[in-house]
Amino acid sequence: MSPGRDGDIQDDDDRTIRIVRRTARLTPRVVILILALAAVLATGGFALWIVAHSAMPDGSAILAAPRAPSGLDAPLADEATILAAQATSLQVFRFRYAPAVLVLSFPSLGQQGDMLDRVAAFVEKAGLPRDRVLADADLDAAIRQAGDTRETYYLGHDYRVADIARFFVTAERDGVVLDAEEVRLRALLKQAGMLAPGAVGALISIPPEVASQQIDGSARATILHHELSHGQFFTDPAYAAYVRNFWQTTLNDAQRAGFRRFLGGEGYDTADEDLILNETQAFLVHTNDSRYFLPGRAGLTGAEAARLREAFVRGMPDGWLKSATRAAMPFPG
Repeated sequence: MSPGRDGDIQDDDDRTIRIVRRTARLTPRVVILILALAAVLATGGFALWIVAHSAMPDGSAILAAPRAPSGLDAPLADEATILAAQATSLQVFRFRYAPAVLVLSFPSLGQQGDMLDRVAAFVEKAGLPRDRVLADADLDAAIRQAGDTRETYYLGHDYRVADIARFFVTAERDGVVLDAEEVRLRALLKQAGMLAPGAVGALISIPPEVASQQIDGSARATILHHELSHGQFFTDPAYAAYVRNFWQTTLNDAQRAGFRRFLGGEGYDTADEDLILNETQAFLVHTNDSRYFLPGRAGLTGAEAARLREAFVRGMPDGWLKSATRAAMPFPG
């Protein structure tokens, strides 16, 4: 989110141990071997069931949520828990209702920028190359040209892990020397199994409270929820398909153009259709703070925005995001 300028657990298939009755007589040694093997399988299966279910929310969300990343000691946490944990050093969480979404909570805007600004430039900032990673001097120049600093390039970040993996591959190909925080990010994602080919996941971030940037507790909550909606888009195919259909069939040409203008003004690459429709859902439906979004900034009246939000929420796939969005309505007009 811009400043507002106006261990994938791999489960084996459940196995049922079938005892086939035979007329042939089994020797004691064979019986002992069979019983030992059955005990090993049963114990392992039970342990695997405990691990898998401890990483998932209760109810129907168990079937829909992506698996948690493996090899990373990051606790499951909901929005309230993440917000309450004021970071004095980098904190890493897995979102309880979508464990393939990693949440980075930073102690400073500077550390967040050092770790993620170059990724932002590579993935989605307007006017910057998608086929190469900027060196330090070029990155600093791009940030200055945007009227920002390393601290304010984005207040919250969100990326598919596949795009971050591509960032690291491209940087290595081009011999770009990464900063210490970027090296740390690569190690973190590698430990989580999120840089492996075909990995599905998302990384989002939130800043600390910073009075000079008007980031208070309410702003942090808004930023987190906004970014979590992106995490859902990146990791839940049903939600992503719903958002694309809403963009294409519910919004009209004027409304789509209005969001393109607004997002272009915020520095997003308006040629990236997937990026623009993803940001549209996040700002329109999941950003309940007038400091970050008002309908008029996208050419909408308050009544028009309210109708669009209601239509969006009414058709949303069931789950944590729909429940949380309903609870937050109505939004400021």
